[in-house]
Amino acid sequence: MSPFWHGTVRLVAVAALGVTLSACTEFYSIVPRALIKTVGNFSIISSGVVMATDKTLSDHLMSYRTGKDCSTVRVEQGRTYCREDEPNPMPTVHCYQTLGDVMCYAAPDPSRKPGDAIGTVQPTPL
Repeated sequence: MSPFWHGTVRLVAVAALGVTLSACTEFYSIVPRALIKTVGNFSIISSGVVMATDKTLSDHLMSYRTGKDCSTVRVEQGRTYCREDEPNPMPTVHCYQTLGDVMCYAAPDPSRKPGDAIGTVQPTPL
């Protein structure tokens, strides 16, 4: 687990503990109402930023620091955290001899016989 996620998990755990323990006491006697209002406004702004850019404020900070396009929304979609970290697989190509050149296509040419192909280049596993 990267240091970024380790710190995030720790922060979420502390926040969850604080919210659970707040049920045991009067919450407003510990935390001033002005702070709660500020945090609420911050949450609204943060939600708006995510809806507009598909990035949280932390993602914007991480993107600025690393120079990469990073987003938590990408992780929730099952992709890598930063766009530049995604593998870029080579496409499979099918090559055929023409009159004066070799032409390669992404799919086999249905008008040709299977033996007409000069070769097929498939991506190598990483």
